[in-house]
Amino acid sequence: MSSVLITGITTMTTISAITLSDDFSIHDLLENLKEIGGWINSWLPKNTLIRGLFYGAGTIVSLRLIPFILRRTKFFYNVEIQSRHFHRSTFHPTLVDIKHELLKELNHEQELPHNRDGKLVILEINAGGGTNINYYPDECIYIATDHWEGAKDYLEQNFANEHSSHRIIYDRFVHTIPDRLLGIPDCSVSAIISFHSLCSSSNLALALLEIRRVLMPGGKLFFMEHVPAKIKYSSLWISQLNFSIQFLMWNCFTYNTRSYLEKAGFSSVNIEDVEIDFRDLGLYGPLLALNPHIYGIAVK
Repeated sequence: MSSVLITGITTMTTISAITLSDDFSIHDLLENLKEIGGWINSWLPKNTLIRGLFYGAGTIVSLRLIPFILRRTKFFYNVEIQSRHFHRSTFHPTLVDIKHELLKELNHEQELPHNRDGKLVILEINAGGGTNINYYPDECIYIATDHWEGAKDYLEQNFANEHSSHRIIYDRFVHTIPDRLLGIPDCSVSAIISFHSLCSSSNLALALLEIRRVLMPGGKLFFMEHVPAKIKYSSLWISQLNFSIQFLMWNCFTYNTRSYLEKAGFSSVNIEDVEIDFRDLGLYGPLLALNPHIYGIAVK
């Protein structure tokens, strides 16, 4: 599909901790910070080691908060844009190959349940601009969800522009997160597509319950998700921990998705592991910590 628009993700609402008056100056702010620092210093015990540990930990925390404080600067905004592409487009060649491998099963419609009208019903979680619609069979019914409300405009624009979209029945867009598939009836969906989407769940166990609820008996969940590093305290594990604040800013949680899938009550779950090297695409920062992936199919 040509020139598909890539959508973004929900941004966190700016939190105002204090209200500054019009005549408030930087000098006043620095003076207030000095007073707070003096109060903390007087509260700490005299032990040099304890003071050193406290100030060291405070410095680390302060440095890790810089991306949140400066998240609207050009640099950090560019990183956020990269995250939008990462979560919506699955553009790495290895991920594209995996997507081909998984979604080719949709062409074997006889292996999937249909609705009463004999139609295949596909639900895509965090669909963005609809980058996967070329993989879906003719005359299938397409339902899209996304936790970013603006995705609806991109999706409908792509459906209006793309010739391939006319062969698919676009049913509706639902603005929601994976753990609340609002307005989608029980046992009404043939297949669910989740590529880099379950990480946006606030409660992954609940999200998988919702997925099972809306799937028809015999329906399938096609998934591809980034997961935590396997080895604790490895350089990759430390990197994921280091960038955890940025992940939270993007509404992205690094779950042990394999474990959740295996315990979710599906009749069968097939899971494969793969490591993705994003450096050859020029990605940097937090996204390099999302190398480990799993992919597969779960059947209700």
